Amino acid sequence: MGAGTKMPIRLSVNGLAKFMTSSDSARRTLLKDFKFPFNKDGSKKPQIVRYSEARAAIRDYHEAHNNASVIVTAIEKLIKKREQNPEKDAARINDNIRALETYLKHFSNRNFVILDTPKPSYVHGEVTVTAGPDLFVEEKGKKKLIKLDFSEKKPNEEAVQIMLKVMHEAAMVGGIAVAPADVIYLDITRQTQFTGKKLNKLLKKNIDAACTTIADIWPKLTQ
Repeated sequence: MGAGTKMPIRLSVNGLAKFMTSSDSARRTLLKDFKFPFNKDGSKKPQIVRYSEARAAIRDYHEAHNNASVIVTAIEKLIKKREQNPEKDAARINDNIRALETYLKHFSNRNFVILDTPKPSYVHGEVTVTAGPDLFVEEKGKKKLIKLDFSEKKPNEEAVQIMLKVMHEAAMVGGIAVAPADVIYLDITRQTQFTGKKLNKLLKKNIDAACTTIADIWPKLTQ
């Protein structure tokens, strides 16, 4: 990047939601992780996607027309992987197994037709927030953007509302015709569904204000 060229300000919708619901000190730490994805020696900081296997298996399950054997096979592979390396990654593997077992038990009747996943972004000023869903589906003739949460920890509902609002706004700008009620956050562990149907009308204003704050803090952050 040449001298005088501004580093782009990019963060995920999850990151924005965490920023808006965190303390000032936690906010700076979070933004540093987005601004400096590399260590000082040039090596890339490890990014662990904790539920990558569960997300992939769920997509495959619906693409196979809700064939339960797809998830069963994915669980068997995870168990084998854990047995082969009991000292490595066991907790993360167990979390993926738990997530898949819960999904199969409580959400296997959702008749999702998997569509190509779009990559919409929400832009305010200098800040770009990536707002792609985990699944883009059609269900009963309606297109839906879906965010999957497998965590055992109960989600912060304010953060969920922020994510839903940003995802819907980004979808509209990107030409994706989805109603607010069809932007969905699935809390798999508690079998709970949140939608963007009845969000606070002031939420967009608060999101834009947060983006302005991020743009102010960003250039002051040092590695």
